[in-house]
Amino acid sequence: MTLLYLLGSILSSTLINLIFKVFEQKEVDTYQAIVVNYFVCVMTGSLLMGEVPIQSGFWQTDWFPYAIILGTLFISAFYAVALTVQYFGVAVAVVLQKMSVVISVIFAIYVYSETVNILKIGGIILALIAVVLTNIRKKDNAETNSTWSWLMLILPLFVFFVCGGIECLLQYTQMSIIGGEIDMRFSIFIFGTAGSIGAIYLIGNVLTGKKQITRKNIIAGIALGVPNYFSLHFLLKVLSSGWEGSVIFPVNNIAIIVAAAVAAWLLFKEKLRPVNILGITTAVIAIALIALS
Repeated sequence: MTLLYLLGSILSSTLINLIFKVFEQKEVDTYQAIVVNYFVCVMTGSLLMGEVPIQSGFWQTDWFPYAIILGTLFISAFYAVALTVQYFGVAVAVVLQKMSVVISVIFAIYVYSETVNILKIGGIILALIAVVLTNIRKKDNAETNSTWSWLMLILPLFVFFVCGGIECLLQYTQMSIIGGEIDMRFSIFIFGTAGSIGAIYLIGNVLTGKKQITRKNIIAGIALGVPNYFSLHFLLKVLSSGWEGSVIFPVNNIAIIVAAAVAAWLLFKEKLRPVNILGITTAVIAIALIALS
């Protein structure tokens, strides 16, 4: 059953990155879609629970402050990943996002005293090299050089560290605060927090006339919300299974990288420079070493 949950997380996460690519082609307002997506996640989780998650005294639960922090990180990281997909392509964005496994592996080893050996150490070193190789992109013209250089510096670093922090905090909350049990309210409140924060900014832009909510963006958010909810739901299921976090995250991430790269090549005909292909290959090897360890 754990393998089925892992497969569900992999497929859901891969679909999310492909949907972001479609957003670019259909000129979807990514931010609007992301905000809508989080409320769809809340509704999806509530339907699965069969009840409204907001109950008396919910703010007194041990996991509540962690859900607030994670929700804040979620919307900022999600938007950064969406921009990375649009500027750098699906395969590159997925590698950047999933290379954060380096952080979560170190966290799992240090905090939970999980196994460490030469394979894991070698994998972490290769992973760092892969991040650099995957981000080497060709500049198209002088006009975009300045913007491109800033994106090259800010987006990769932000996605890498925030996504790593999310994985660490998820593992800590699931294992140390919730105690390895599955509490669907936890994931629902994460999405609810992210959606609420995003809605405040969106409503402000709508009231000032900077943005206009359209049906296309709402539909896009619905399409994104369902796989987004299940990507977290299945991941929490795997974390509660007893597997080591330093194994779960690498195995999950390597499969997402391979699946997204193949799908982007088949569906969107994405082209990568040889150095980018080398980076993706290095990333796969790195995560494989960590998983095999």
